[in-house]
Amino acid sequence: MKYLIVLSFALLIAGVTGCGTTSSTDDSIDTNPDPYADPPGYSGDPFAGFGPVASITFPAEGDSEIEMVEQIESAGPWSIQIAACGSMDAALTLRDTVAAETNHPVFIDHTGSYYKVRVGSFATSSGTDSLRNQLRSSGYPDAWSVQR
Repeated sequence: MKYLIVLSFALLIAGVTGCGTTSSTDDSIDTNPDPYADPPGYSGDPFAGFGPVASITFPAEGDSEIEMVEQIESAGPWSIQIAACGSMDAALTLRDTVAAETNHPVFIDHTGSYYKVRVGSFATSSGTDSLRNQLRSSGYPDAWSVQR
């Protein structure tokens, strides 16, 4: 019993004196790491496993996305909706198919849970008539004019 009391007292003293509670700072750990740097210890090639670049396509001189968007927006807010798809993949497939069939811009508008595929950009509702009739006869019988 004596030994138990001595051992308990020794443990109590060790706890009071802070045994095992010392801390040290490691200056090698950066508290604000560079988010664009490689992770610590990383020495691999980030492009390993990818093939060489086969080709790069540049926009035509003078064309820019801003100019193209301005041209589309200046044409007007009316389009022909041909479908409302439940997934983006289905909408992208339909967009690519329709884009190959017409020379009008094809848009995907995400509204609620639907991805609406819309064709053309016109200033007025009546401006959509010709393209709407063409799309209906090309296999999109439910095509209708909408204001985007």
